[in-house]
Amino acid sequence: MPPMNTTWPWSSQACATSGIEISGRDTSGMSLISRFVLSLVAILLFIILALAPVQANVIQAGSDVQSAIDAASAGDTVVVVAGDVSSFKVDRPITIEGIGGPVLSAALQKPAIKVMSDGVTITGFRIRGVGKDSTAKFNYYMQNPAAAANAALDDPNSAIVVKGDGVSLKNCSIFGAQVAISAEAVRGLVLQNMSMDSCDTGASILQSRDVLISSCHMANCKKYGLDIELSFDVRLENNSIVNNTNGGALLKESEDCVISDNQFSQNTFGLSLWNASHNEVKRNRADHNYYGILITAGSNFNNITDNSADDNSRGEIVTGFGIGISLQENSSHNILINNRAKGNFNGLEVSKGCQFNAVYANNASDNKHGIRLNENRNNLVFGNNFIRNEINAYENTSLNIWNTTFGNYYSDYDGKDGNGDGIGDESYSLPGPESQSFDFRPLISPSGVAALDFVALKEEVKRYAVYAPAVAALPTTRVEDGVVVISRKASSSPPKWSDSDSFDASAAPFLKETQL
Repeated sequence: MPPMNTTWPWSSQACATSGIEISGRDTSGMSLISRFVLSLVAILLFIILALAPVQANVIQAGSDVQSAIDAASAGDTVVVVAGDVSSFKVDRPITIEGIGGPVLSAALQKPAIKVMSDGVTITGFRIRGVGKDSTAKFNYYMQNPAAAANAALDDPNSAIVVKGDGVSLKNCSIFGAQVAISAEAVRGLVLQNMSMDSCDTGASILQSRDVLISSCHMANCKKYGLDIELSFDVRLENNSIVNNTNGGALLKESEDCVISDNQFSQNTFGLSLWNASHNEVKRNRADHNYYGILITAGSNFNNITDNSADDNSRGEIVTGFGIGISLQENSSHNILINNRAKGNFNGLEVSKGCQFNAVYANNASDNKHGIRLNENRNNLVFGNNFIRNEINAYENTSLNIWNTTFGNYYSDYDGKDGNGDGIGDESYSLPGPESQSFDFRPLISPSGVAALDFVALKEEVKRYAVYAPAVAALPTTRVEDGVVVISRKASSSPPKWSDSDSFDASAAPFLKETQL
């Protein structure tokens, strides 16, 4: 038997030996180096292959979209052409693109689209929703006990349900749903160029983070165009929120949100911040609402800047009633700066238990009241222009501060400026029952646009807001069964204006009964 050849076909004789000296050289070192190089090359090849983009496929779907989704892999695109198509569930990170506006229909307790995966993009669909029907819903669950066993029985009929992170919904229209889009406990949601019409609620965003809602249209909804609750880092920008029966957009118990460049028109409440703090509201337009922008129920540390609130006056309840921008119900440490309020019942108002707010460099003109303050203390109001209002500034049962080194401009002020420093020689008395306030340094001419120096404004508030708390704001104590109970007056909603001789709240039961 011939001797066995131990030389590997892809290696040299030297590489096939170990610990043998040839010509005075130790080949063991070469072997280790070679092995290291080969191992390194293998690792690099593995990394390159792992990081190389996977070739995505485009899958053409028929009316049965679900079958195409089930055949897709991560990163694929499913294309759906025009026509009626079946509802579907997405359980993998893919793109589903409607061409020509394919139509889906939701059913009772069955959304048209349910997104269960992260990283999904859906675009280009038209969806017919299902409205609220409590009787039909009860009958459905009675007839489908298995469905009832795994369902939250208070879930609305939603057209689209989102349960994944990093989901984008674009260029879709939804009509007639109880809730057009429902998302809860998600992150990175994008709604862009979406239309939600004639729903109970347009979009419901609950307990979510890092949400962008941009260039959407929410109209004719019975409850809210947009309902955002217990959420953080929401950006609401360039949207049109129009003719929603109760509220245009509600931001409730949410923080670090930016609401900018939106239109709120013909709603009951255009934009409402409800116990929502540390948010920015800027460059929005609010018109023909009962309340254009409402900050209420302990909403604190918000910046309200460069908004316009014009013609918020509606005749359905009380002729001419409407508020431009309103701070209410123990909302404090907010800054209102460079806003415009024109043609409202109250252009600006601060009402009931609000304190340490700065109202600076705003323009209020042609309103019933340019600004009205009711039952507050320690709000700083200066550098504003109050022009051609029936009552430029009004204060009721309050003690607020109306000037720093300068005050406000009032178009009905007729005092003189003897030394030409731009400050009137006589103080301006604030009208209103029990008013004890004066602007001691009224401006002779309107002031210009102010720089947004929030830090300086907060320091001014600290410096000038020195009144003691009102007695009604102090906690009360009582003893019940031997236990001391400490309580404060609770916020009420919505605001009532029974103390106003210009507005009879009893004639407006809707405002007394509506709950945000």
